[in-house]
Amino acid sequence: MKKLLLVAVVYAFSLTLSAQDLKSVLTGVVKSALGDKITTAETIIGTWNYSAPECRFESENFLAQAGSETISSRIESKMEPIYQKLGLENSVFVFNEDGTYSLTLKKKTSNGTYVFDKEEKTLTMTNKLGLSMKANVIVTGKTMYLLFKADKLMAALKILTSVTSKESSAIASLAGNYDGLLLGFELKK
Repeated sequence: MKKLLLVAVVYAFSLTLSAQDLKSVLTGVVKSALGDKITTAETIIGTWNYSAPECRFESENFLAQAGSETISSRIESKMEPIYQKLGLENSVFVFNEDGTYSLTLKKKTSNGTYVFDKEEKTLTMTNKLGLSMKANVIVTGKTMYLLFKADKLMAALKILTSVTSKESSAIASLAGNYDGLLLGFELKK
């Protein structure tokens, strides 16, 4: 039985190793597995600084997620200059214990409230104007990933910054090429 299990694991990894290295496969698996277990309302609280773009896919299929690591890396590398142009590299999210948040972006601060759904592992942020954004959230230690449906993120960035049509079309073309694409941020505490 142990030999059969070992052969199955080796086979599963060998299918995906041709596209990327073992480290990226394991990193994706650990993020998915541990993030779902340890993300709680308490782990979200604190000050989070933008670190890098983050890209994932909504698929829950293990092999699809493992195979998407290469595509995710490509998309993230395309997003980095767009995020820099938008001024996201200095953005700061603060989530308070009382359910309020602030987002500082390009020296402008937006405030509002948030609700964490522990079952869905989502965070719904509502600003003072009543506009809401829903993000998938994963917290692993001192790293948080906020992931939005690509089109919803683009709409929010248009509101928060003066996004040009060039950046808008670049993000829209990325979103249109991949079903279930989630774009967002890697944040560090």
